[in-house]
Amino acid sequence: MQKNRLLLFLFISVFYYSCDNTEESTENIDYKLKTENAKNIVKENNKFAFDFFKEIANSETKSNYMVSPVSLSLALGMAYNGANGETKIAFNQVLNYNIPLLEVNQFNKNLISKLSSNVDGSIMEIANSIWIKDDFPVKKEFINLNKDYYFAKVQNLDFNSPTAVETINNWVSSKTHEKIPKIIDQINSRDRLFLINALYFNANWKYRFDVKNTQNNPFYKSETETVQVDMMTQVDMMTIKEKVNYFKNELFSSIILPYEKDKFSMVILLPNKNKSTKDIIANLSAENWESWLSNFYPEEITVTIPKFKLEYKNKLNDELISMGLGVAFTDAADFSEISNIPLLISSVLQKTFIDVNEKGTEAAAVTSIGIGTTSIGFKSFYANKPFIYVIRENVTGSICFIGKVGEPKYQN
Repeated sequence: MQKNRLLLFLFISVFYYSCDNTEESTENIDYKLKTENAKNIVKENNKFAFDFFKEIANSETKSNYMVSPVSLSLALGMAYNGANGETKIAFNQVLNYNIPLLEVNQFNKNLISKLSSNVDGSIMEIANSIWIKDDFPVKKEFINLNKDYYFAKVQNLDFNSPTAVETINNWVSSKTHEKIPKIIDQINSRDRLFLINALYFNANWKYRFDVKNTQNNPFYKSETETVQVDMMTQVDMMTIKEKVNYFKNELFSSIILPYEKDKFSMVILLPNKNKSTKDIIANLSAENWESWLSNFYPEEITVTIPKFKLEYKNKLNDELISMGLGVAFTDAADFSEISNIPLLISSVLQKTFIDVNEKGTEAAAVTSIGIGTTSIGFKSFYANKPFIYVIRENVTGSICFIGKVGEPKYQN
């Protein structure tokens, strides 16, 4: 079994083609998501998701952790509007962009609109903001692009004010329904802008777990170490005449648990005997993911999974540098589309929250990019050991969450 146990949530989504029209109907957006161009973008951005996932998994030593690629992608998308030269090329390579800037913005605009088109029983809210030091000159085109395509709130702020940090964190808290109360602790003397994405998700299971079936049972952190956790069980699938979509290969067994109205679902990947989550992570790729999804089939299964509620935070500088965005963090960075004053990315911070219980799932993520000046029968599926899971939006195929549970924890 894997030595270090962790929980990884990877919110990822993809960039879809749309016209520059905030009043587009859901039908128009859905139609454009089915184009060949959109499918290619889905694949490329899923690649970014899994690459990012692996970078986190390689460096994180905590038992439980969680990140959101879609939150990161949208925050980086706003920064991308200000990049030029070699810095812009680095953004293209890291985010797998092989299309003009205008189309990138259109993809992200459609992404926000589609994921935020809520249905009964599930909510996805996405908010973006740009906070600018009150005396710092920012180009109008940069502001307009992020307002038009990312629906960004843009506000000048006195960074020297003792209430500046509180003002930004209050916005973060509000947009995550108080699940993430703050993202920054201080504003450094060289900080000039903060680009922030906030994401909030709340969905009820299509078939809820009855609280009376929840029992305190062992969870195997390793072959020799266990912890007692609350395990939820779905036992009434035959009563409701539904089956669970199931798939098994040489690495794992897997199920798909739908949320209400089938807009979102959670995919859980449970390692087989003599396999671990590390083996699954090593095989994660856009191609394998697509192949796995095509092989699920309905099966009569009793499902048992743990309850868990977790928070996580991480500074993502090292991971993004390793993925190829290093130039953006150095004095060689070119953000001349933001301002004529030389700028670089000083820090990329992310905080996440998730609560999985009998009713459903509530999750949130915030990404902050600090930009500062340069120096110049019934099968049994019993998830009682570390597993991987994915929450996806079913119409688009967007991967909204992907994670690993290494040691479930739940506190009311």
